[in-house]
Amino acid sequence: MKTMQIVGYKSSGKTTLTTRLIELLSARSVRVASLKHHGHGGVPLGLEETDSEKHRQAGALIAGVEGAGVLQLSNHHAWRMEQMVAIYKLLHIEVLMMEGFKTYDYDKIVLIRDNEDLHLLEQLTHIKAVITPLNLNQSSYPFPIFKREEIEAFNNWFISFLKL
Repeated sequence: MKTMQIVGYKSSGKTTLTTRLIELLSARSVRVASLKHHGHGGVPLGLEETDSEKHRQAGALIAGVEGAGVLQLSNHHAWRMEQMVAIYKLLHIEVLMMEGFKTYDYDKIVLIRDNEDLHLLEQLTHIKAVITPLNLNQSSYPFPIFKREEIEAFNNWFISFLKL
């Protein structure tokens, strides 16, 4: 399974890009899945008062609920990245698109909004491409830099990078 992270700060376009890349891969019949980090703190909305959450609080190591094709799993402890990725591998996913999880060591596409975000290019690992409205000097970086309007060029790079 290939994994690609889409990272950047709030309102940088992560969800828009992730959605577009999932559509691109799906159109090519690639088995693609997504994993999004709930970066707003606390439990994602809708879990606090559920029966499965009561089960988890009672001591179940993992509590799950399924309905209409939606499976929610809550763990007694924070999920480790290896556990979450293993679930996707069990489902024979070809490409896992991760939105967020900046600090993990998977291949990344970094979204830079403005000069204040540039420090991400020094802090993050495994950067494979950057999308930004800024005029960055390509020769200063070891990865391709795309403007937001260079959608076709970026899509071609992405498919080539994944070797699909």
